[in-house]
Amino acid sequence: MSIVATKDTRNAAWATDTTAFGRKMLAKMGWKGGDNGLGKNQQGTSTNLRAVRRAESLGIGAENDAFGDKGWQDTNAGFHGVLASLKR
Repeated sequence: MSIVATKDTRNAAWATDTTAFGRKMLAKMGWKGGDNGLGKNQQGTSTNLRAVRRAESLGIGAENDAFGDKGWQDTNAGFHGVLASLKR
């Protein structure tokens, strides 16, 4: 599982519940809700964290590229960089 920060609408009713324990606790510490982030100057993240299942054989942080386009583009750009430096 990977943890990603995304806009998650699955728990909309739970997120807007003003009687929830976590919301009350955060409000006591100065959190105002909405798009304000966590932290002293509200500079932190304002999106929910969500666990996303990744493919069995992929490592942490790996992306599933079924067609290989990203890998090919990275390799091609690197190869052209090497060729350009050899021309000089």
